[in-house]
Amino acid sequence: MPNRVTIESKNRYRQSRLKAAKYNEKLLTRSGAADFLPGVTEDSLKKYELGINRPPNTVVALMADAYAEPELRSWYCANECPLGKDRVAEIDDMPPERTTIRMQRQLTVVQDALEEFAGIVEDGIITPDELERVPEIKKQFLQTRQKVDEMLAAIEKIESRKGYPAE
Repeated sequence: MPNRVTIESKNRYRQSRLKAAKYNEKLLTRSGAADFLPGVTEDSLKKYELGINRPPNTVVALMADAYAEPELRSWYCANECPLGKDRVAEIDDMPPERTTIRMQRQLTVVQDALEEFAGIVEDGIITPDELERVPEIKKQFLQTRQKVDEMLAAIEKIESRKGYPAE
């Protein structure tokens, strides 16, 4: 039985590269991928994919662009970036039509949240009852931010893959 590192198959950077190889077979190998990542060696890529080293954010950005996977940025920010872990949500990889439907539904929700927040702050006084509603309003805006990020990711994929269907 060949020696294989099992963590490699679960590594997000490796999964992204192999997923991108469906569209560019040069990305099947680390050597080929390194050609698309300026300043990143095959050995460095190996260490990132095996979890030996954590790539810097600049390398993650290069990977996201080279692999046409903008979700990799949000995954990194939500899971590995010390500043983003508690501020950034991962975005889902989904077909553009589903992303569009989710965004359309969210627009109604955020419009309602905006109107409610405007009603709370318009008189310049925030009562205890109004203050109790603020966390829920904030939640709606955070969900909207996530849906906007998903929508932008879908658009970026279509741009980088020169069309749709993306799969």
